[in-house]
Formats: sequence, structure tokens, C-alpha cells
Amino acid sequence: MKPSQDLLRVFLCGAQSTGKTTLLNDLTTEVPKIHGEPEVARRVIQGLGLTREDFDYKKNPKGFEDLQLKILDAQCETERTNAAAGRDYIADRGIDPVVYAHVCLGENAKQRLLETQQAKECIERYKKSLVFVITPHQECIKDDGFRMTGTLEDLQRYTVAMTTILNDNGIPFTTIQELDRQKRVQIVREKILEIRPDLGAEAANSKIKETQQN
Repeated sequence: MKPSQDLLRVFLCGAQSTGKTTLLNDLTTEVPKIHGEPEVARRVIQGLGLTREDFDYKKNPKGFEDLQLKILDAQCETERTNAAAGRDYIADRGIDPVVYAHVCLGENAKQRLLETQQAKECIERYKKSLVFVITPHQECIKDDGFRMTGTLEDLQRYTVAMTTILNDNGIPFTTIQELDRQKRVQIVREKILEIRPDLGAEAANSKIKETQQN
């Protein structure tokens, strides 16, 4: 088992409808030895039996902030679980609950979340991780009846808030502005292989075996 400081942690961050889940799925095919960690927020919301109306921040700001805290807590616990297992992983989202609190509720809500032990713990991990911010494109915006909705301008404001919070907390990150799926994969894969070149060889061997079996 690898020590936790040697784990490869990759976080795909950004507003809803930016293609993070699609990118995660593409990457787990390209770099199959890395565990893909699905979006924690969706699991929390479904586990609580909430609908989109239940966490409307305009109608229920306190409930929305409480939800972001629950998501942050679950995110932190998921990261601890991966560390305890010595598992490299790519996660759909990271510090996003803090960003949602800031964008939807304002500075005070953001500060309350940042002052929690969970946020402080996660931030220290993110400083030693690969963090990517996926920028929004009109072509990706779809209403699935579950996530929050928003215009392109709304999602762009989220991106600005995200990058500001990352910078303010000393978390290095790479912005992905490309829309093309393969180019997005290439950007993340190259960053991964810079620090873990062995994963490139493992991926190549997996593809060779798959070709031989077919």
C-alpha cells in the first residue's frame, strides 16, 4: 500500500453541465489503473431523498447551506477512505460545495464552510493533488431535472468564484477551456503522466492485451 502522501489524487472541478462526469468516464478508460470516484453530491442528495426544489437556495438558503456542508463532509470522508485504501483516484468534483455556498449565498456562507475542519483538511490535500477547472460551454448545458440550472453567464460566474477560492487558498490548478473530449483527456492525461509515467506504460499494456483478446 502506498503512503497517503504518495497517492495520485485528481479532482475535476467546475460548475454543473461542464462535462466533468463525461471526462471522468473517458479518463478511467484511458488510464484504467486509476479509480474513478463518482460525484459525491449526487449520492448525498439522492440518499436524502431530495428533489431540486428541496434545495432551492432562494427559497431555503439555510437548507442549501446545510446541504453543502453535508456534501463537503461526504467528500472529505470519501477522500479519507481512498487514502486509507492506498488508492489512486480521479474525483468528479472537489472543493465545489464551498464555491456553491459562495455563489448562491455569499461571502459569509463561504467563510462558514471554509472554517470547518472538513474544508481545512480537504484544502491541504488539494494542495498536493492535481486539480482541474473545467470551463462552461453553451453546447454542454442541459437540464436533467436533477441538478441546478443556469445560464452560460451563471456558470461563468461560478468558474470565476472557483478559481478565486483556489488561488486564495494556495491550491494549484489547471484550467481546461477545450470543448473537444479528446483534447480534454489529453490535457489531464499529460499532467498525470508527468508525475506518474508508470501509468502510461500500464495503460499501453492493457490496450495491447485487450487487442490480443479480441
